[in-house]
Amino acid sequence: MRAWRSGVGALEPWFRATPFAAAHHYRGRRLRPLSRTRPPASVERLLRSLPSPSRQTIWIFDLPGPQALWLAYGLRKRLGLASALAWNGWYDPHGALDGREELPLLLTLARRLACVPAGRGACLLFDSTRHAEKREGTLDNRYALGEEDVPSLEHLREMGVRRIRAWVWQRPGDDLSAYLAYLRQRLPVTLTIEAGGHD
Repeated sequence: MRAWRSGVGALEPWFRATPFAAAHHYRGRRLRPLSRTRPPASVERLLRSLPSPSRQTIWIFDLPGPQALWLAYGLRKRLGLASALAWNGWYDPHGALDGREELPLLLTLARRLACVPAGRGACLLFDSTRHAEKREGTLDNRYALGEEDVPSLEHLREMGVRRIRAWVWQRPGDDLSAYLAYLRQRLPVTLTIEAGGHD
């Protein structure tokens, strides 16, 4: 967890340890090996499309868990930008959010990130899988973003943020839409939908 959290700075209050704690559920269970060793093409396209980071602009990404983790790795490696993982879901082997793809990535990429410094600020990273469809017979461990999961306008003002740029994989969920509408009360918000396209 320390490697992921390194460099998030003022966004640390919204970095969640929840997925790391949930990994303990998987002790003694076999996690599937990584299906790839490089970011998917859609994440590569998104990384290439991003502007230069600015400390006056906060970036928000709402992507499916695996793509979000590959993006966070790419942001750190290429731009020196840390990612505050604002993931409040508790992965469970029998849940709608089972973590079978996310946890191997979370742990494997952490080892790679340990050698990659982050010194150009941080972004806010959400897992859009929180709205996943629940399969019959599974535990409903889905969640929605709440006030405690996101920085307030006052917090952003104290951080010197003057604008927001947000990227979503598909259309934003109601929770993120409500947060962006709240931010628009005082800050300009630019939203990019279907960021990166499809693999």
